[in-house]
Amino acid sequence: MKIDDASLLAYVDGELSTDECAQVEKAIRESDEIALRVSMLRASQLSYMEAFDQQSLPPVPESLSRSVDELIRQHLSGASAQRAADVADSSVDGAAGQYPGDNVHRLKPRARSLPRLTWPKLAVAFVAGAFCCGLALYLVPQMTGGRGGFITASNDSRMAPWIKAAAGYQQLYSRDTIAQLQPDLRVTASTVADIRNIDNLAVQIPDLRSQGLTFKRVQRLRFHDKPLVQIVYLPEQGKPVALCVLQEVKADAAPSTASVGGMAVVAWRRGQLGYALIGEPGAVDLDALGKRLFNGQVSATISDNDNDAGDNAHRT
Repeated sequence: MKIDDASLLAYVDGELSTDECAQVEKAIRESDEIALRVSMLRASQLSYMEAFDQQSLPPVPESLSRSVDELIRQHLSGASAQRAADVADSSVDGAAGQYPGDNVHRLKPRARSLPRLTWPKLAVAFVAGAFCCGLALYLVPQMTGGRGGFITASNDSRMAPWIKAAAGYQQLYSRDTIAQLQPDLRVTASTVADIRNIDNLAVQIPDLRSQGLTFKRVQRLRFHDKPLVQIVYLPEQGKPVALCVLQEVKADAAPSTASVGGMAVVAWRRGQLGYALIGEPGAVDLDALGKRLFNGQVSATISDNDNDAGDNAHRT
């Protein structure tokens, strides 16, 4: 089975067989990139049908129904008169010996034929438009909450797309999977060097043991062809916590909190880098931790300046 976007979308929509689902789930476990794509596809699912099923739709006004019936009646009456006139014209032409033959089709004036083709469609469109207008007038006050602004499902509207994608990816992590990881300092140092030399990101791995978080691994990911660094920690209880970093050439911004896809997120910018601290709500005080990281109150375990992995053993 070829694992492409079409098969991943079918997997998210529940349209694959049991064997095909097993193949996709295996690919998710083995590929961080595929796991991220599945997470983004899941995040894009919207329950339109459920939203409309919960709405009580307004009835079509009786006066509107009567008006449409009258329009249709007038059209049918005019069409009958036109057919009678055509028959009369044909009879006159035949009597005068001017019948052109069976293989010649009479051209009718556009102005006379257009109402026959468009009136029924216009009547239907008129009803549909009136119905949609009534639906909009009914739904908009509820969506705006009477304050003129739309209410979103969560307060993640100010979060950048890469943060939403990273939060969706973080949802795939379980505590048991991360707990089994034993970080290799040499591999970690090599990864940090690649982040510096290849990705051109001056990233450090914060030492968060004093905050009850144990470093587990650092990954080089990509979002829209931009390097995305993910540093994963395991708290004393609850699901893993991730610190994600991506280059953002914007002014520094203080930490702000949001809920993205059920995950708690604290985001900030410093030194043209965007940061997102992502974790399960309530397990760790991410707001306080984000402020400490923003203010530089946490030391680094392995930084972009560390070239000798062996020298880092005593620092962790």
